[in-house]
Amino acid sequence: MNLYESPCGYFDGITSKQEIYSFPGEEELGEFIPDEIVCSARKKFGRDISRQEFFYNIQLEEGFRRTSNIMYRETCPECKKCIPIRIPVAEYRANKSARYLMRKNSSIELRITEEAKSFVTEEKILLYQNYWKRHNPDGDISKQDALSDIEAFSGFEDDGKNYCGTKNFDYYLDGRLVAVSVLDFALDSISSNYFYYDISPQILKRSIGTFSIINEILWTAEHGFDYYYLGYWIKDHPKMNYKANFFPHELLVDGEWIKEPSPDCKGPLKAGCR
Repeated sequence: MNLYESPCGYFDGITSKQEIYSFPGEEELGEFIPDEIVCSARKKFGRDISRQEFFYNIQLEEGFRRTSNIMYRETCPECKKCIPIRIPVAEYRANKSARYLMRKNSSIELRITEEAKSFVTEEKILLYQNYWKRHNPDGDISKQDALSDIEAFSGFEDDGKNYCGTKNFDYYLDGRLVAVSVLDFALDSISSNYFYYDISPQILKRSIGTFSIINEILWTAEHGFDYYYLGYWIKDHPKMNYKANFFPHELLVDGEWIKEPSPDCKGPLKAGCR
């Protein structure tokens, strides 16, 4: 594991410090995860489970994130504003505004893509190019660079160390692709890795980002997973503080996951509070 330093992407004048390492391949993990542990997990979950999936689940619990075939964790000693957040999905209850948003977007169709070759299509490249333009209004991204970006957050690598548990949740409206959620599946958890979407006014007014999170939390619970990881919550950043709006959620603070109940709950978390 190495320590990597770079300018912070969220706050000016701060140097970001990250622990990083290359995601190990299945054979490498054989030295650390014995067959009996994998077999036990397969019996428990009733499906085939790779060592990578078992390992990745542990890393998520410890606050690591994935980009390309790199695992990283923010470790800025003087800042500590990047806090891992996850939703215990069995306890999630959609509030009134969430239910309204689900009804509003009931015409949006979800298609799940599992084959890596379908993570990069002409339709997705164009969608990503337009999405990129919204955040970089003074420039354009080439088709090749857009393809490279999609491959990176989808985990494409040629060294056999890429994570093979990635899926796309593709959202369609009237047969047209309007959003793509890149999700990593790991044992009892699903991690939201990247999300890009149609930036046209008619799609933006649907609050499709919030809709996708609610939809994926509900899907995660329905299919027997325990947690939906939302990446880092940053309280003081306007583009990252929205993640704390989903209740209850858990924050990783000093190595311990702390549950934050709904604002409707008074005092310590009590049975029945959501």
